[in-house]
Amino acid sequence: MIRRLLSSRFIRILLWMFITLVTVLVLLYVWTNWSGRRRWAATTAMLEREGETLDFRKLLPETPPPAQNLLAIEPLDGITEAVDHDEAKGAPGAKRKALAEMKLNSVAPHSRGVETGSGTDMQRWATYLRESKFLDLPAEPATIPEPGAAVLKALDARFPVLRQLAALAPQRSQAMFTPGMRERELPEMLFALALRHYAGAQNLARLLCLRARAAMDAKLGAEAMRSLLAAEKIAIACESEPLLIGCLVGFAAETMVNESLWEGLRQRLFTDAELQTLQSLIGSHDLDKVLLQAFRGERACAVSSLGWMQNASGSRKTMPSKEFPEFANEIFGLSLRRIKIVPDGLFHHWMSVIAEMEWKYAVRPLRDGGIREALKEGGAMKAELDAHESRPDYYLPRMALPAFSTVCANAAMVQARQRQVLTAIALERFFLKHGKYPATLRELVPEWIPAVPPDPLNGREMNYHTTAAGRYTLWCVGIDGKDDEGQVNKNGVAMRSQAYLGDWTWSYEPVKTDAKK
Repeated sequence: MIRRLLSSRFIRILLWMFITLVTVLVLLYVWTNWSGRRRWAATTAMLEREGETLDFRKLLPETPPPAQNLLAIEPLDGITEAVDHDEAKGAPGAKRKALAEMKLNSVAPHSRGVETGSGTDMQRWATYLRESKFLDLPAEPATIPEPGAAVLKALDARFPVLRQLAALAPQRSQAMFTPGMRERELPEMLFALALRHYAGAQNLARLLCLRARAAMDAKLGAEAMRSLLAAEKIAIACESEPLLIGCLVGFAAETMVNESLWEGLRQRLFTDAELQTLQSLIGSHDLDKVLLQAFRGERACAVSSLGWMQNASGSRKTMPSKEFPEFANEIFGLSLRRIKIVPDGLFHHWMSVIAEMEWKYAVRPLRDGGIREALKEGGAMKAELDAHESRPDYYLPRMALPAFSTVCANAAMVQARQRQVLTAIALERFFLKHGKYPATLRELVPEWIPAVPPDPLNGREMNYHTTAAGRYTLWCVGIDGKDDEGQVNKNGVAMRSQAYLGDWTWSYEPVKTDAKK
């Protein structure tokens, strides 16, 4: 047996098998590189014809002058940078630490009046803030007299930046965290971009909305309005950065602003001038364009980062130990050893698939028809990725591309709320002048709104009717696309869920549901 294995004939067979295998591998490697370059050239040519860019810097907004920038005040100026690459070092680190101390813990009371039709229980908030030692509130008596005024005073004492932002919000027309991205040194691997300011932005927006609710409880409509202006401008600042995470942080802040505005409108605390100021700011930014720019930025980041990895695999770049493992291992599941053996052409295929799919399912629908058009794609992106899961050119895109349908569903709900807020403000302005609400929304046009806002899911005019209690109900169809005549929460699922059944409703009366208890 051993002699046979060592025979010249057997050795020649093994040698030919080895040579054949090597030849096949070399041909596959060469073909992958050739086909990848060809595909990438076709993809970039297509994007150029469509007027699209993969240059992330070209997507960055201009940084406003400090005198017009609400977020250029001293307690916040410089929080996007790090001293000597140390997050905790110097003035920026100290400012971020101060913002981190503004975070409420997970047991804080919820404020979802627009979903439940119930107002804010400021006494409950005051009790929580005192017992958690978040604010210095009186220990006795158990029930705090005038809890809104007490919370407002304690918030301003511990976090003076909140009052400063509220005071300056009507005066400063723009907002951007500094240094702006145009002034920052961006990493070549853009997915490693440090986003140090988003956690602080969330904390600021949440406490500004709490401050607004406290002012509402104290019947200080003007103070509440200024706090909401500041929170809305923080949301817009996050959304102005062409990043999906920034867009989502901004959407979360907008949701908090809309919830707080519901409370103020329910109590009719605002003057016509204050309502007009809020209406002007909230209506000044287009969420279709916000999400479009976010996906363009996400695409540019993905392609740029894969290009960096491609150069690193070919030893044309050195892979920094602090940057690469976190990006590659945690996001893509790739190790440094594996990346070295990947052909250049496979990177070109990955970049092409990402750019093509983002264009097909996100950018083009958003550009041509907005969030409503993009939502129609539904799970088409995921379906295509799943259908090609065994193909190597879809390996990285399956892990890198965002959960597109979930993002669009969230964006549609935020857009519905934004349009309901703008309509509700117009209705209150109408009420202040006429002492009653209009029979139809078309009576608001053109004095209070330029046109009746469309439902973001079906494109029809938003639904509206007055109620026996002397108020009104606004509603958009929910994610299921079915008009339930304002009925909500038919299956006990949160409104933001894609499994939700019912409409997205804005009403000042307790919400009735069909959900089983």
